[in-house]
Amino acid sequence: MRRLGWFMIGENNFGSGQSADLDFLCSLTNSTNLRKIDLTVNAFGVPIPDCIGNLSITLSELWLGFNHISGALPSGIGNLINLEILQLARNNISGNIPSEIGNLNKMKALWFSQNNFLGQIPESIGNLTMLIKLSLYGNNLSGSIPSSLGNCQNLLLLDLSINDLSGTIPPEIVGLSSLSISLDLSQNNLIGSLPREVGNLKNLGELCLNRNKLSQQIPSSIDSCTSMERLYIQDNFFEGPLPSMSSMRGLQVLNVSNNRLSGQILKYLESLNLTNLSLSYNNFEGALPTGGVFGSAILTSIVGNKKLCGGLQDFQLPKCNYKVSKRTRISRIAKIMISTFSTLVGVVCILILLYFFWFGDNKQVSASSSSEDGLLRVSYHSLLKATGGFSSTNLLSMGNFGSVYKGLLDQTQSIVAIKILNLAHHGASKSFIAECQALRRIRHRNLVKVLTVCSGFDFNGNDFKALVYEFMSNGSLDEWLHPTASQYTKRSKLSLLDRVNIATDVACALDYLQHHCEKPIVHCDLKPGNVLLDDEMIGHVGDFGLAKFLPEATHKLSGDQTSSIELKGSFGYIAPEYGSVNAISTKGDVYSFGVLILEMFTGKRPTDDMFENGMNLHRFTKATLVDEVEKAINPLLLEEIDESEKRQTVPLDGKNKSWFNSLECLVSIIEIGVICSFESPGERMDIYDALTKLQGIRKKLLEFIAIA
Repeated sequence: MRRLGWFMIGENNFGSGQSADLDFLCSLTNSTNLRKIDLTVNAFGVPIPDCIGNLSITLSELWLGFNHISGALPSGIGNLINLEILQLARNNISGNIPSEIGNLNKMKALWFSQNNFLGQIPESIGNLTMLIKLSLYGNNLSGSIPSSLGNCQNLLLLDLSINDLSGTIPPEIVGLSSLSISLDLSQNNLIGSLPREVGNLKNLGELCLNRNKLSQQIPSSIDSCTSMERLYIQDNFFEGPLPSMSSMRGLQVLNVSNNRLSGQILKYLESLNLTNLSLSYNNFEGALPTGGVFGSAILTSIVGNKKLCGGLQDFQLPKCNYKVSKRTRISRIAKIMISTFSTLVGVVCILILLYFFWFGDNKQVSASSSSEDGLLRVSYHSLLKATGGFSSTNLLSMGNFGSVYKGLLDQTQSIVAIKILNLAHHGASKSFIAECQALRRIRHRNLVKVLTVCSGFDFNGNDFKALVYEFMSNGSLDEWLHPTASQYTKRSKLSLLDRVNIATDVACALDYLQHHCEKPIVHCDLKPGNVLLDDEMIGHVGDFGLAKFLPEATHKLSGDQTSSIELKGSFGYIAPEYGSVNAISTKGDVYSFGVLILEMFTGKRPTDDMFENGMNLHRFTKATLVDEVEKAINPLLLEEIDESEKRQTVPLDGKNKSWFNSLECLVSIIEIGVICSFESPGERMDIYDALTKLQGIRKKLLEFIAIA
């Protein structure tokens, strides 16, 4: 056991509720090279033995979450001074958090959530200056929040919600400018004001202060939180006017209900990108705005404000009664006349433009086929014509945000792929903007090339947005891996070399996005359906509708850089950390790449019905690597190797040397897929290393083929 590096029996339902269930940990104390223990999702139901403090000093990860572990946390845990991850979430651990926890000054992620911890949060926790994520929610912790947490200046996420914490919010906490994912202090008994240092949270995505006893005015400095997407401060005693939040352009959810706020509702709220606004049960007064989020009684809640008036009819508020002077009425009449005149002039101009657009489009195509920046100029009319009126016979695929059609452009007489955005779908416009921002900055042979974009109106005056790409004649990788009955008869099979080439192409594209762009780009939706193949079967990564840019400085700190987002992507390919912390990173794309590799060479989708009860494509393939790897490999590839063997004449122990060499290449590739799809981001391979290994495998495979 001395050379044991990992000990993992996660998701096996071990444990019968007897006191000896975790005693086997004591037998691991002789393992001097032990780095990780993973016992998550079992059913031990017993206390952690005191011998935990005698485990190898090399131990960096201890995963005991999602069990029924009871009793107190032994103070000997402080002996494991090289621990970086300690996961104890979803257990029944009670007693105090030992002050010795402060000895673990290499700790990066600490999950004690949903237990029965009592007493105060120890001041020594401020010694954990390397902490990135700290989650203590759902316990019975009391006392004040230690100001020493302000020393943890690498924190991205801090969750102390659903406890019995009291006292005021330390300015040192809301002054932690590193916080970028979430600060959650909700459902406690905190009192006093919100410190003005909240303005330091310029990178924070979510702030939750709801269900406390906070009072006084909301500080105006909150307007500096320009990256904030969700702000929950309901069920407190805040008073006075709502401060200006006009700079918070990313704000999507704002809930200030059940407070004592007063004054008028400022019109700047109309210009924010809010998708949910709750102002209920305050003392707001005056006219309710009608633009932006106030245009929907479903998205906006204003009940319990008895002095509000006006607004849309759906809000059922009384009309505003204003006493207007004669001079004011005359002034208003003048404004109406000016406005009416301006509108008429505008309508005439639009009609003239429409006339030239409608009747002059075909005549001027050749003269304006390209713009100053080299992009083709296309209109709704030209795209309509190119696709035969968006005919279903030209439909290539349908996705979350739109449909892709095959089209023939008059300007160039070339076949293109045209993606028409479904703007009625929530997020389609953001997808269009994200894709435009990404594609205008990147150029690479393994990325789908955008030829131009179109943003305007259709013939009914509705918004219309489209992207025009170079056409990929061999469709998507997904169609080759999992062909329909009709496709199966038309297409040849993907050979081993084809798959290695495509895998290398995708790795090359990701390496470019992560290491060679001005700002690292995370694709966020890498899957076989978004890998397209050209005439020569070269792979191209496409569909950047969910792409995100990372600050370059953050990118260089570690592989775990993060940024708050709304969780999106394709099930089975999304990195597991995206679901728990709502964060993106380059390592997330590496995970998706690992799953894609495994799918390419096993022939199994990550959503296959065989994967249930904790089993997934990663675990299935990893389990076969020891001595049953042929069970995981796609039978088509084994058949190809066997056919190659029959053409050889020099046997080696019943098999030709080329057979063993080809199988060796397959095993090496599957190992890359397994390492890239590890659950922990820190264990995944860097995409550059994956690319280098794939290039080496391809070179070796080509040598075998040449010899054969």
